[in-house]
Amino acid sequence: MEDAAQFAGLQEGALVLADISGYSGFVQQTEVDHSWSILHELLDTMVRSLAGRMDVSQVEGDAILFISGLTTPEVINALEGTFVAFHRRLRDMKTVTTCPCNACANIGILKLKFVVHHGRFSRQRLGNVEQLHGADVIIPHRLLKNHVPSREYLLVTDAVLERLPDDVRQRFTRHEEQFDVGAVTGGYVEVGYLWEQALATERKRVTPEEALYNSEVIVDAPRSSVFKRMLNPTVMERYMFSDDVEAVPGARGEDLGAEFHCHHGGSLVNLRVVSVEPDSETTLISDQPTTMYITTRLTDEGEGRTKVARAFLWEEPDDPEIAQSLLQMMAAMGAAAEVAIKEAFAEPSTSD
Repeated sequence: MEDAAQFAGLQEGALVLADISGYSGFVQQTEVDHSWSILHELLDTMVRSLAGRMDVSQVEGDAILFISGLTTPEVINALEGTFVAFHRRLRDMKTVTTCPCNACANIGILKLKFVVHHGRFSRQRLGNVEQLHGADVIIPHRLLKNHVPSREYLLVTDAVLERLPDDVRQRFTRHEEQFDVGAVTGGYVEVGYLWEQALATERKRVTPEEALYNSEVIVDAPRSSVFKRMLNPTVMERYMFSDDVEAVPGARGEDLGAEFHCHHGGSLVNLRVVSVEPDSETTLISDQPTTMYITTRLTDEGEGRTKVARAFLWEEPDDPEIAQSLLQMMAAMGAAAEVAIKEAFAEPSTSD
């Protein structure tokens, strides 16, 4: 008879607990249905941020246990990016929320902390449920109850610190906790500054005057319809010249924070909506061919027509020849996109 408990071979890697601080109190004083949807969206944001780099082992209420085979410096970098993604989604959720309930009004009290250990573990499967097994798995769970004097931090064990370069290790303050498993030593670093840095460099729009390239086209469709359809994946495929566009809903299902993954043969272009002015303006950030901001402004042209004006700004390469080649490529793509946009809106809207 086959044993119901099956074990995978022993593995070694990072064990990461990402914990949303303040959620227990948040739930106690807010509406259950809205607090749950808020939690779900934030957990999903973390999972998507770490997709392809860390595997979800278990969702534990307001925390997620991840495992990863990345190098330790890569783990730290990934978690720092996830911290920014978490706060960006939190900010966007606050921005688009109009519900007056306690849950929606108090989103801002939620914080994020990480506990990281490096150790060995095996995977135990009982039916369709998989859990990690091993003494090292216990350590990050114990460390969630700690005396770190901060609400948002990265707490790591010595097994993590010893795998970091000296300059990174020096950022951590030494820390020790006593548990039933004995003393656990390591260090912590506060991470709130990461969101402050991201905010300081964040761009919300590109003006025509500062743009490196401007594009305009007049389409035969009213402004409200154009605004709605410009972010429709089917329409985006046309003017992005993409084989397929995968859309991820924004904060609370709105446009703000929405992501679009545009497939071009074997390459992928990722875009995210960073600002929205309903029925008149959107700004997206793209990661290809370099970091690029695109602001689309819509204005009425009368008789049911709309002007679609797009302003592009990107990080210019230091090499003048490469910079000129990039400008020429963007001008050619922009001109082709004007034709595609005009054709897309000349056709009747169906599911849009």
